[in-house]
Amino acid sequence: MSDLWIEVDLDAIKHNYQQVVSGLSEGCSVMAVVKADAYGLGAAEVARALQEEGCLAYAVTTITEALALRSQQIRGQILVLGPSSPEDWPAAIEADIEITVSQLDWISVMNKLAAKCGKQAKVHIKIETGMGRTGFADGQLQELAARLTAASSLHVRGAYTHFARGAQRDKAYTQIQHERFIDAVKKLEALGILIPEKHVCNSAAYFDFPQYHYDYVRVGTLIIGHYPTPAFAGKLRLRDPWLAKTRIVHVQKAPKATYVGYQSLYKTKKETTLAVIPAGYADGFGIEPKLVPQNVIDLIKIIIKNTAALIGIQLGKEKLMLGGRTVTVAGKIGMQLTVLDVGEVPCQLGDEMIIPLRRTQANPRIMRIYIKEGLYYKARSLSEEFLALNTVGNKEI
Repeated sequence: MSDLWIEVDLDAIKHNYQQVVSGLSEGCSVMAVVKADAYGLGAAEVARALQEEGCLAYAVTTITEALALRSQQIRGQILVLGPSSPEDWPAAIEADIEITVSQLDWISVMNKLAAKCGKQAKVHIKIETGMGRTGFADGQLQELAARLTAASSLHVRGAYTHFARGAQRDKAYTQIQHERFIDAVKKLEALGILIPEKHVCNSAAYFDFPQYHYDYVRVGTLIIGHYPTPAFAGKLRLRDPWLAKTRIVHVQKAPKATYVGYQSLYKTKKETTLAVIPAGYADGFGIEPKLVPQNVIDLIKIIIKNTAALIGIQLGKEKLMLGGRTVTVAGKIGMQLTVLDVGEVPCQLGDEMIIPLRRTQANPRIMRIYIKEGLYYKARSLSEEFLALNTVGNKEI
């Protein structure tokens, strides 16, 4: 058994899914977003748990992710949201994967490949309404309709857009994006391209715009137990399915004024106990996303934190729980080993600790242990499944 692992509660995943379902507008279903290996929890395991709850639609970013789900017997719709390459399309078409079309030149190429496979490729049209990333702009719609009409081996399953500011207080931009999307759909349908399914809402828009739910809401963040922003907290009774744990692998007493770690940034203030855990930035521990300040207060906080770091004062350092009490990192977090100053908190080799580890930044090599109906039932590393198309190294525990 590893000294660093992550417990994933599939019962919490199921609970969160049903919470989202309870708030759907009439006629709408959940398209569960399990991209980036279900935000680090394990796409196949999460999708399988959702499938047991009746979920029939999933979204990922790449064809590789989609094929991995199919190889694990995930049924229903699987939509690839990101741009993809012609060399991947035949396998996707054969596996009944739905592909996003967002460039005109793709259409004839995909049509030929689908015809060669003897099947119709199911596609969703991405409409660019203000995200500035991928999709068809208003000026391309007429040419888009003409090319789709000529592509007899393509079946348009739906159309969608992506809201850029769904989680922000000002809703005007989202409303403008929605208006652009509906206008684009009307233009396409007037040109003979029917749009059976429409979907625009992400986790944030799910709350604020129930009138935009349409056929699907694309929800990922809520299913893994997070709100898009603190402003939505409490609107659903979410449960956190994620718990990262480690064991203490080394313990030693240290006298007062002992330097700890690289650059000697930390010095003990009194005689204390130092404990080492086998977790570091290579595992995603202590790694934070680069945030853009949203207002002056955010900017001031960032400046203060960086200024303090310059003079050796670490603000906002990672805090860990040991025996129900908080302990802090002593000095810099290492690549795979980190020292803790546990003070007078009792500890010994092998003691378990809960550590704060961000889902999407947790190394896929870390062992995941799955919990279902209150029982630990499977342990595995995600690295093989994440990088290949099948699960390797599963073992029952």
